[in-house]
Amino acid sequence: MKATRTAALWLIAMVIACSPAAGADQAAHDVAQELVNLTLGGTANDMIAKMTSAMWPSIQATLPKTLDEVTVAELRGEFDRVVKKYVGEAMKVAPDIYARHFSADELRGLLAFYQTPLGAKALAEMPKLMGDFSSSALMPMMAPMMNEMKTNTDAILRAHGQTSPK
Repeated sequence: MKATRTAALWLIAMVIACSPAAGADQAAHDVAQELVNLTLGGTANDMIAKMTSAMWPSIQATLPKTLDEVTVAELRGEFDRVVKKYVGEAMKVAPDIYARHFSADELRGLLAFYQTPLGAKALAEMPKLMGDFSSSALMPMMAPMMNEMKTNTDAILRAHGQTSPK
């Protein structure tokens, strides 16, 4: 279940990184909400589906080989449901993050761009791009990255007279 732990840690990190901006400009926040609705409203589910599709093979590989297709399908459905739930919760703070990084005028400019043909194409292609990136570049690196992190962490702990957690 290393992949599950990795996914859980990733989601926790995203929630922490997405903490609301203290004292964010209300006008910027309002425009940011409109921008989030335009940019992510229709594509969020597609992005989540692509993300879970990219993650699922690694998770399924950790499951007992004796599971029947119905059980695997139920596990996959639950995985998708939980990821969608938590990513949806994390997305609620997206306007605060936009407002922290952009002024209201800058956000209006972004909103205007996404309403152009090129901006609309960018919105349509971005989930596909992120799915391709996740499945082609990111997911294949997860196992080697986790192995390297564990090996290096174990070495550092041993150098300091500690043992690594199992």
